[in-house]
Amino acid sequence: MQTNVAILIPAYELDEKLVELITRLRRDFVHLVVVDDGSVKEGARKVFERIRGDVDVLLVHKVNRGKGAALRTGIAWIRDHLPEVCAVVTADSDGQHASKDIVRVAEAAVGHPDGLVLGVREFTGTVPFRSRFGNTWTRILFWLITGLPVRDTQTGLRAIPRALFDRMLAVAGDRYEYEIRMLVDARRHAAKPLQLTIETIYINDNRASHFHPFRDTVLTQWALFTARLGIGLPGKKMAIGHCTKEAGHSVIGRKGK
Repeated sequence: MQTNVAILIPAYELDEKLVELITRLRRDFVHLVVVDDGSVKEGARKVFERIRGDVDVLLVHKVNRGKGAALRTGIAWIRDHLPEVCAVVTADSDGQHASKDIVRVAEAAVGHPDGLVLGVREFTGTVPFRSRFGNTWTRILFWLITGLPVRDTQTGLRAIPRALFDRMLAVAGDRYEYEIRMLVDARRHAAKPLQLTIETIYINDNRASHFHPFRDTVLTQWALFTARLGIGLPGKKMAIGHCTKEAGHSVIGRKGK
């Protein structure tokens, strides 16, 4: 089992797929952290109650703040409470990342301590049109603006080394635009992103996605253009440990307590 990599799962209004994911990941990882991003549905609350004893910690936002905010909350907690962890792997809660691919990304992260590791999809086979078109358009635009040939700009399966924790906490954006800024910031990392091909999985035509087609598309495209100018990104030489801790969340349940 891996002890030096923590899995971080942001979750909002989820279902039983999270229970299944946690069960599979528990076989390979010691440290699992889940962030409830303000879920209010009774079904989601029951799922969180079921997994509480199987994760290191369940962090709860009092209101829905967005995926970017949830990721920062989890990274900050891991930075401050798990000093033995050398990298964080972020994974989606909807079952669209195969556990074998999460393990592969985690293993690669140990040998890539100065840059991101990305699990990139090939978008072959049956893929929802909006997902195929959106990723193709954003990938081309991202390359034109940044010069980085990232094959899957929308992937939620990413490994972040400890050396970049503070930079990631200083990246702006509370929703999906946070993830695009993270990739733009990779231009300033000591190592370019390492990209691993992963299985492309879409469940029920991706209906469980909380991506808002208009709002989040505008936010991510605006973030891409402005981040090229350095807006919303940390400074080039930001010192390790320069940012402040995330606030506005509570801890509900910690493994062993």
